[in-house]
Amino acid sequence: MKYIEKNKISIMNDNNDNNVYSRADIKIDANPEIVLEPFTINPNKESLEKAFKSFELASVKLSNYYNSLEEKIIDLKENLNAVLESMPLGVIITDELNKITFINKYLTALISQNNLIKYLNKDINEFLYIFFEKATLEDFIKPIFNPIEKTMAISKNKFIPIFAYIKILYGKNKKFSGRIFIFQNIEEIKKTKRLAEIGEMSAKIAHEIRNPLGSVELFASILSTELKDKKHKEIISYIISAVKNMNTTITNLLEFSKNIKPDISKHNLYDICSNSILFASYIIKQKNITIDENIDRSLFINGDKNLLTQSFLNIIINACQSVPENNGIININSTIIKNDSNDTDYICITFEDNGKGFEKENMDKIFTPFFSTKKSGGTGLGLSIALNNAILHGGYINAENSACGAKISVYLPI
Repeated sequence: MKYIEKNKISIMNDNNDNNVYSRADIKIDANPEIVLEPFTINPNKESLEKAFKSFELASVKLSNYYNSLEEKIIDLKENLNAVLESMPLGVIITDELNKITFINKYLTALISQNNLIKYLNKDINEFLYIFFEKATLEDFIKPIFNPIEKTMAISKNKFIPIFAYIKILYGKNKKFSGRIFIFQNIEEIKKTKRLAEIGEMSAKIAHEIRNPLGSVELFASILSTELKDKKHKEIISYIISAVKNMNTTITNLLEFSKNIKPDISKHNLYDICSNSILFASYIIKQKNITIDENIDRSLFINGDKNLLTQSFLNIIINACQSVPENNGIININSTIIKNDSNDTDYICITFEDNGKGFEKENMDKIFTPFFSTKKSGGTGLGLSIALNNAILHGGYINAENSACGAKISVYLPI
């Protein structure tokens, strides 16, 4: 092989002799001959160290960015799962192979007699065949319009009508990645509509009843002052008590049937609680109940005085109806709850009685509208309205059983 030199280069010949040159650029000609063109190789320790440090810094930044991106993706997945789990609808998600990858809690609770977890990673056709009268995926995706009305088996002998919504999911480059199935209980829709109609009708009836009730209470009070016989006075007191009880029921119906916008202003918490106790005095006196009130006189709250008074009144009346006659005790206390997770602190007002407490099977229904365990047949709106009023103020209510009886805690932001 023939070598042509231009300036000096470092190259090894056929005899393994090393010749040192300074610049070269190699070209191969047709002979072939290697033409060495000049270039510079000048390694510098300082510049190499700088380059490695720069590379290391870039690697760390890239790693941090990747970790941050991974955390955001996890957060997005958790948020999406939270949304799907909180929906009052049954949800199933499948992948591109029609395998079930997600079933939400609502659907699991709706079909509680069957373990739906076993259908995860199974073909959607298996689920549809069992719960939709031997239906297939084709039966759901064939119709052009959504929703599709179907009958779902929620137990061995119970079927409910549902609306099914099916949506195709697309991944990167609009590639098919699965489907989402949403099941809506038609009975719940009818129930909601029926509740709305009942609410509207109740509001009209309540207005018609409330006016003469006021007159009955007024005349009964006048009659009580004029009567001297204790037995007759006692009868009149029962009439007044019944009228006030009915008035509370009507107020609850009116509250439930309308959209409320709180009139927020600053009020003393003790004054609100005192008014609530005063309005419940008819049942407190009738059952000879002891009210042990320990509200901090210095606490003020921004809220709607009427709504909060109604909430506390409903809770007190509920407690009065639960405690035994002559030995009933209701403890009302207030504390400030410091919240470290954000800047909002809460006032907690607790109402604890010595009644029989809440039954375990009814704990999840306590705040459900029209749910009542009273033998006399209450409206079941008292605690529901109390919760709604607390939510309107940015607060919430917790119900539990204590060592003595039932305990309801109202949390309101300061």
